[in-house]
Amino acid sequence: MASNFLWITRTEENLTYYAASARKTNLSLRFASDIAPSTKKRICDFVRYLRKEFYFPIRCNVYFCNREKFRSSKGGYCYGIFFSNEESKGRIYPQIYIPVKNELHSVFFSLSHELSHYFQWYFLNEERRSDRSLEVQASKYATRITNDYCLDFCKEPDSECKKCYGK
Repeated sequence: MASNFLWITRTEENLTYYAASARKTNLSLRFASDIAPSTKKRICDFVRYLRKEFYFPIRCNVYFCNREKFRSSKGGYCYGIFFSNEESKGRIYPQIYIPVKNELHSVFFSLSHELSHYFQWYFLNEERRSDRSLEVQASKYATRITNDYCLDFCKEPDSECKKCYGK
C-alpha cells in the first residue's frame, strides 16, 4: 500500500506506535443467525485478509444483516453504515452495519468503504472536509482493497462473487 494510504498497515512499528489507542482493538464480527454458513465463511476469509494487512487501533463492531440495503437518514438507500462512538452517548466502540443479500464482491466493497470511514474518523478532522470528498476517498480505498484481495485470492469464477475472480 502507498505511504499516503489512510489505513494503518500492519507493521511492528505501527503495532507499537498505536498500542495504547484503546483498551480493545481490531474488528469484532457479528452475523445475523439467518446468514448462510458459506457466505459467513467467505466474509470471514475477507476479514482475515484485512486483519493480516491492516491494524485497527480501536475496536470496531461489524454487524452483518441479512438484507439487501438500508434506508439512510437522508431518505435514500445505502449498502453500509458507519457510526462513530461519538454519535451516541451509550456506544463505547464504533459500529458498522453491512447488508449481505448481495454479491460477495459488493459486500467486500461495502465493508472496505465503511472501514475507510472508520479510519477517516480516527485520523481526520471531518468538519474540514466535505461529505463528497470523504465519500470519494472511501470509494477509492474500497476499490483498491477489494481489487487487491481479488487479485491475491480469487483464482477462478465463483457464483457467489461474480465480479471477484482474479481480474
